[in-house]
Amino acid sequence: MTFGSSNRAKARLLARRPRATAPLKQSIIWGLLSLVGLFLVGLWVISRLNLEYSQRTLAEFHQRQIEVAFTNSLDRVNSRLQQIEQDSLRLVRIGQRLKASSTPGQQTELMQMLLERSELAGAGFWYGVSSDGVPGGGAQVYRMEDGAQTASAQAGLELRKEHWEPLLTENVSPPRYWWTPMYTHPLSGEPVISLVMPVLEGSRVVGVLSTDWQLQSLLALLNSADIASGARIWLSSGHDRRQATPLDEAQAGAILDQVEQYLMFETAGAAMQHDSYRIAGQPLELYYATTRAGLRLTAAVPRDEMSAVLLPLQKNSNRILLLGGLAILLLSAPILFKVTAPLRELKASYTDELTGLPNRARLLQELHYESGVTLILVNLDRFREINGLFGDACGDYILKEVALRLEGYISSMEWHGTRLYRLSGDEFAIQAPRRKPELIEAELEALLRCLRQAPVFWQNHQINLSATLSAAVPWYDAPRQHSLFIHAKEALREARQQGLHYRVYDGSQPLEQQFEHNQIWAGKLREALDSERLVAWYQPILNNTTGRIDKYECLVRMLDAEGNPASPGHFLGVAGKLRLDRHITRIMVERCFARFQDSPLQFSINLAYGDLQDIELTGFILEKLDETGVGPRVIFEILESDSIDNYDQVKEFVDQAKQRGCRIAIDDFGTGYSNFEHLLQLQVDLIKIDASLIRNLDSDTNARRVTRGIVGLARSMKIETVAEFVHSPEIQMEVLRLGISFSQGALIGMPSSELMVSVPKELVQQTYCGRSTSVQQLRAPVTRR
Repeated sequence: MTFGSSNRAKARLLARRPRATAPLKQSIIWGLLSLVGLFLVGLWVISRLNLEYSQRTLAEFHQRQIEVAFTNSLDRVNSRLQQIEQDSLRLVRIGQRLKASSTPGQQTELMQMLLERSELAGAGFWYGVSSDGVPGGGAQVYRMEDGAQTASAQAGLELRKEHWEPLLTENVSPPRYWWTPMYTHPLSGEPVISLVMPVLEGSRVVGVLSTDWQLQSLLALLNSADIASGARIWLSSGHDRRQATPLDEAQAGAILDQVEQYLMFETAGAAMQHDSYRIAGQPLELYYATTRAGLRLTAAVPRDEMSAVLLPLQKNSNRILLLGGLAILLLSAPILFKVTAPLRELKASYTDELTGLPNRARLLQELHYESGVTLILVNLDRFREINGLFGDACGDYILKEVALRLEGYISSMEWHGTRLYRLSGDEFAIQAPRRKPELIEAELEALLRCLRQAPVFWQNHQINLSATLSAAVPWYDAPRQHSLFIHAKEALREARQQGLHYRVYDGSQPLEQQFEHNQIWAGKLREALDSERLVAWYQPILNNTTGRIDKYECLVRMLDAEGNPASPGHFLGVAGKLRLDRHITRIMVERCFARFQDSPLQFSINLAYGDLQDIELTGFILEKLDETGVGPRVIFEILESDSIDNYDQVKEFVDQAKQRGCRIAIDDFGTGYSNFEHLLQLQVDLIKIDASLIRNLDSDTNARRVTRGIVGLARSMKIETVAEFVHSPEIQMEVLRLGISFSQGALIGMPSSELMVSVPKELVQQTYCGRSTSVQQLRAPVTRR
């Protein structure tokens, strides 16, 4: 599409919007700068004071965290040592049994003890110990990399005798034990700590039981990361005896040596102690305490590690100043007073977050300033179904793709002064210079081709795009504010209702005609209700098996003052808007139940999902069923196109109706949502195949295929089928070939105030009992009553 010079001038005019004057802009800028300069010093002082307080508080909090973590580590070690003590004290009870056993027996008992405890590095039993510490006998076992080993009582005895002296020189009574310092096991060479316990007879020591425990098992209880990320933690017992993790030894062995030398003259108690120490210019915070085994637990935390926690606060100081300055800008009342008008324009210029396009608020604002433009609305088809099938991510992707295609089309066609908007959901708008209606139609067709030119691919799925368009062009009468947008929306609604690809609104058919139509039929409907001119008409349904009419569909008709019927298409839509559709259903139930109360014939009544949601209405229907006893002859038809949200409520009514002998049918099956869940949830007895499938059954191969599938599904579920809109003998023959149970339509009989009872011979021949009649013979007129 191209524009002439006048249109180009118009486009440039459309691009003009009310703007703030240059002096006003300068005053805003200088005002903001002055405000920042005025409060910056005060903000700097406040931020510094706050920073110092925050640093002090955070440092104290971090210090408490480290102390709590160290105390927890100490508690875990002591708990494990106490558990070892209790476990070892129970082993003393086997001392007498070991004494009475032979050396192999003693070794077997000790070996079993060693194998049962993975943390145990060795164990030994010695008896007959003299005052000089020489045992009369015993046995010992120890753990090596290649497995457990046994040894004689004298192996490594010199080292062990050092720890027996307190037990041999003092009067002891149970329970009594002794923890040794950290030492190297004389047989395995592994650093251990031993728990030595006397074996007593009364108060006399008759033997010694020693269990050797791996120090690595205690280190496994400690995690330096719990204290601080750069912390070192280890166990020691003086005299250069220290046990740390291999990583700490490799990375900081020299530092640990210096810390041990410094703490050599410090007395460590059971409670945690804290000290500061500098090694090679590196300040350290030391935490140490003595365990119940006499080992010293030490943790060294670099002071830089603690300072690093405070570093982010220092780095954020300038940011706080900047953000504070921006906050002060928002609190400046005099400046806000001067920029009220520009801020209002800015507030109206919202942008769609997903596509980056101007949104509905921006469109309405621009239409307020200039309504003499052409407005085009683009509404995507089936977007909700696509969004529900492939997810929100796919829906967002499609909206972005549509925005790109529309922008590309506008750019390629040189639509000068034209802007694209995203309104809401799946709807876009295009504002273009004013065009004639006949030109707009060609442009809408080109726009449709642009959207449909290529499918969108999402995760290997091909999605074809389509849309319904509308356009509103101004006419000689000046429209009301935003009326152009309202008329474009109305044109879009009409295009949707009439199944059109697009609709152009040019003022030749104002909206008032539709409003007038609604008002007229609303008045007629209320008058008909007051004068009881809403009546039931009955359309016969042919049983294709018996050739008889044994069912009727009850349809509402409104009679005018002369008794002429009006099609329900004129007043049912208005009745729904006036909330009178429930009242009409109540009237139909009363009159149809009364009409068939004494008749053996079956009849059906249409119920919408809204009727089933009305508790009072469903209660009234059940009450009438009990009162008239027509339940075994009633068929309730539920519209297939209705989306049922609360199946429990509907199923409750269906169950109660079926208890009274009623049957359930799905009307217009094959249109709308094609919700097969209705068949599963509602215990359906009949399926009424929609007229859109039956209408062209004799000429449309696809319609026959779909209908055959529906019939096959119904048969598999033992559900009867009814063909609607059977209007010719050819259609009836196709109905018979497909095996449909019942037929309804103009060929059978149109709705009437009287029941069609007798079936003409020609009509009987068009059932299963008379299928031999040719199609040509069936073209003879049918006599109806």
